[in-house]
Amino acid sequence: MISLNEIPYDWLKPGVYAEVRPAYDRVGLSPWPARALLMVQMLPAGTATPGQLYRITRPEQGTSLFGAGSVGEAMARAFKRANRTTDVHAIALADAAAGVQAAGSFTFSGPATAAGVVALHVADHRVVVPVAAGDTAAAIATAAAAALAAVPDLAVTATAAAGVVTVTARHKGECGNALHLAVSPRIDDTMPAGIGCVVTAMAGGAGNPTVTTLLDAIAGEWFTDIVCPWTDATNLGVLAADLGARYAAMGRKDAHAYAGGRGTFGQLAALGDVTSSPHLSVIGAKGSASPPWAWAAALAGVAASQLADDPARQLRGLALPGIAAPAPADRFDETEQDLLLRAGISTVTIDADGTVRLDRVVTTHGAAGDTARPWLDITIPKTLSRIRWDWASYVSQLYPRHKLADDGSPAAVATAAVVTPRRMHGSWAARCQLYEREGWIEGAAETVAQASFERDTGDRNRMNARQPLRIIGNLMVLASALEFQV
Repeated sequence: MISLNEIPYDWLKPGVYAEVRPAYDRVGLSPWPARALLMVQMLPAGTATPGQLYRITRPEQGTSLFGAGSVGEAMARAFKRANRTTDVHAIALADAAAGVQAAGSFTFSGPATAAGVVALHVADHRVVVPVAAGDTAAAIATAAAAALAAVPDLAVTATAAAGVVTVTARHKGECGNALHLAVSPRIDDTMPAGIGCVVTAMAGGAGNPTVTTLLDAIAGEWFTDIVCPWTDATNLGVLAADLGARYAAMGRKDAHAYAGGRGTFGQLAALGDVTSSPHLSVIGAKGSASPPWAWAAALAGVAASQLADDPARQLRGLALPGIAAPAPADRFDETEQDLLLRAGISTVTIDADGTVRLDRVVTTHGAAGDTARPWLDITIPKTLSRIRWDWASYVSQLYPRHKLADDGSPAAVATAAVVTPRRMHGSWAARCQLYEREGWIEGAAETVAQASFERDTGDRNRMNARQPLRIIGNLMVLASALEFQV
């Protein structure tokens, strides 16, 4: 019996009536609803309302919404440099009321015996200060503070006294500790004769906003990629728990989060152990001028775009545009990078021209002791999310109003409006062939043979299934023995 939805079964008026409807049995992959979220920290000068979502279409929106020199401004620019097409929103929190600002300093000595310039670096800003012969340390410090104050989107404020330029983070909280300070760091930089400068790193920042407020605000929203600028244990723990709930069968809002870290090898390894989550990737560096929240936003921008196109393909070799490479002395060697990967910290490589490229993007799952690491690479949860989304969409389209019967039911033979476990198994087999052709899984014939679909014995309106999958691998390591003939 042919089932019709729009033409009454007892219609008597002569005529030709035809329903127009799509056939979904050979439909391609369901589009992935990639949607990114930047959770940011804002300054009082920003116009955004804390806890309210804003759609970011241009990088300069970060300045007006979250304030010049803010974490939010840097994140919006970093994401948009890496990804111009993915739908991205931002939601902000103000500084914690009880937070403390970080501070650092440039301490000059002199006087200058020749003219020249001093180049001060604050995060990824380079500020050049002219120096005349005879300038005292106090005069240079005063000029330096004025030059820093003239940069509207600098992440710090500056004051001078007795040859010392004190820089104070605009934000309260731990973020200020990660701001990079340096003086004339380039290989071609030269300090004016007679001038010295000692840099005191940023420190003392404490008290982060709580991510719980933002997660509550987006509880009903689905974002596939989330960037978090806060890496304290409390916030990362809360975020990981929320990601786990979103990924669960009844959550149905799969999301992957990204965070950035700055520190020594030991500090980054400890950061990877803060929380074990298959839905969180942390990237870290020791001495980059780009702040860690910009690293995280750039990684999210690349991943959101590339993994929407192919969730099973590794990100190795893709550039993080606009991200400053650490100085050679601050780069981790291969042994340290291997250990960082085991600790759940994603790694990068640096080109000769300073371009930062992704090496291996991993999750923090199992970093604290699960040597099997079933969720090691970001491609694992991303591919499973994509398959789950596509399969659910396919079944909803193919069997939208179908009745459920046992295998061998005469009704299933007589009408297309009845589905059975065997028919559903056949649909799964067809879909697995598609996933295998797409390069998402391998061994489709084997996994389909192992799958089982059955009608629930207690609820005749329910079908239960077991659907094994083998996610395709990636060429990460080529180990070989080169044997020469003797």
